[in-house]
Amino acid sequence: MSNAMNTGINLSGKRIVIVDDDTVSRIFLRELLTLSGAELTFLRNGYELIKYLETNPEPNLILLDVRLPDADGVELAAQVMVTRPGLKVIAETAYAIDGLDDKCQKYGLKGCIYKPINKDELIKLLLNVVE
Repeated sequence: MSNAMNTGINLSGKRIVIVDDDTVSRIFLRELLTLSGAELTFLRNGYELIKYLETNPEPNLILLDVRLPDADGVELAAQVMVTRPGLKVIAETAYAIDGLDDKCQKYGLKGCIYKPINKDELIKLLLNVVE
């Protein structure tokens, strides 16, 4: 029996990459998005994201943790978006970081969501970004 949450959103045909080193966050996001129809890829760090982008089609969205073991997520997003200017990235974090929203906006990210993630807030943001 699946623990997937029925959110009622349809993201069929969308490729979403989730980069988060926290297992609990990955499980929550998998349960939240499994029934959406999106093709989900889960990665644990910046290195895995770089390798993924080198060998896979560009995703419709990247949900990227700000504090990864090997990278600052916002700076990583900015670096990746230099060669992929149409890439859509949403930052996620469990930390209150001064100026984070401004930094995300400055580097062209589509938003920032704070953990614990509010399901309805995330769904609204996802729909606004990928549609």
